[in-house]
Amino acid sequence: MNILKKIIDWRLHHVLFWIAFFVVWMALRIDDYPDLQPTVLAGLLKVLSLAAAVYFTNYILIPRFLYTRRYAAFALSFTVLVLLTGFIVIRLLHLILLPYASSITHWPNATFRAQVYDVYIPLFFMVGAAAGIKFYIDQLRTLHRLQSALRAGAEQELQFLRSQINPHSLFNSLNTIYFLIDKENRPARETLMKFSELLRYQLYDCNTEQIDIEKEIQYLENYVAIQRLRHDEQYTIQFSTGAEVKGFPIAPLLLIPFVENAFKHLSTHHHSAVRIRMEKQGQQFRFSVFNTTEEKAAPSPGGIGLANVKRRLELLYPDKHDLQIAINDSTCNVQLTINI
Repeated sequence: MNILKKIIDWRLHHVLFWIAFFVVWMALRIDDYPDLQPTVLAGLLKVLSLAAAVYFTNYILIPRFLYTRRYAAFALSFTVLVLLTGFIVIRLLHLILLPYASSITHWPNATFRAQVYDVYIPLFFMVGAAAGIKFYIDQLRTLHRLQSALRAGAEQELQFLRSQINPHSLFNSLNTIYFLIDKENRPARETLMKFSELLRYQLYDCNTEQIDIEKEIQYLENYVAIQRLRHDEQYTIQFSTGAEVKGFPIAPLLLIPFVENAFKHLSTHHHSAVRIRMEKQGQQFRFSVFNTTEEKAAPSPGGIGLANVKRRLELLYPDKHDLQIAINDSTCNVQLTINI
């Protein structure tokens, strides 16, 4: 029912437009013809021929040639259409006015110059303007559909992720496990609590475009604390934050891929190390991650995780960030600077 109503409204708007166009043309050209009947016939001829050229251009030439990037074919087809339509209008107009030839003092389109100025040029600009408007509206509609699709896709993805995890029951389960762990096993309890905080941050705190840097730091600290338990004490794991790193927002979960990548590719020899440093100088936030890697097994800078974070940086901080990744046979060093 809504689709039918839209079609009817669309057709009604077009009919009203061409009626208004015909009335304006009649008002401007009524003195050019000897009687009302030839004036009406000439007006109908010009309006109908113009409408036919407009619709043929908008719904055949543009989709077939312009939207398929066949620009030369579109230009040629458009030119032929204007010339052919103009020629038909001139010939039919001659036939319409022929019975009134004796009473016409100024014969319309009698010379080639008059034909060009009265038929071809107006036809070219009017059909061209209609095509331009059609193209612009189609681009707006395409953009609107794309934005709607992106929003719908993001919402569907979020709903899917949430459907996989029931946060309330999950946290209840974590609390149950916490109390089941022997009270003497303090490290296990602390690890479970940190994991719970990581999960809570990802599920609840990251539903905004930006978050306080202090929360992002706390999230990273919890992640690093869990990683410390997974590695022997011989590993050097450092996490330092300058006192000035506070009081500004940042995109959530922007930094964690670099930290995850460092631990994922961490070497296993006794000189293994991960060093994470954050500082702020003026309006620049600087984040660095250094880790040792196994020789000939250094992470590729084109991995999926790094590719995703690079894309996020391009979208969230265009021309406001600098990312340097230096990889050799035994180390990986990431330097990220963001203008905040």
